[in-house]
Amino acid sequence: MPNPKKPRPKAPPAPKSLHRPEYKAVLATLLEIREEADLLQAELGKKLRRSQSYVSMAERGAIRLDPLQLRDWCLACDTTLAAYVDKLEHRLSRAKGAGR
Repeated sequence: MPNPKKPRPKAPPAPKSLHRPEYKAVLATLLEIREEADLLQAELGKKLRRSQSYVSMAERGAIRLDPLQLRDWCLACDTTLAAYVDKLEHRLSRAKGAGR
């Protein structure tokens, strides 16, 4: 009769990204690119064929954008997904430097 396997201790679950401090930078960068495009939430909503409340909820983190929705957001703000990521990385590196 084979020996039963001993259960392995479970590692604590990783925090969901919504609850990580870096997520604030994700949201701040969404807002930044909209403001740099000089768009009101309602104007961006029209470009995205969404409502103003959709834009507001995304900027507050109440809804999450998948990569394609994020790309659409960037294009509607006359920028690129790569430029968004560059801004986000810059913001995160500044925050990391300030935390030292």
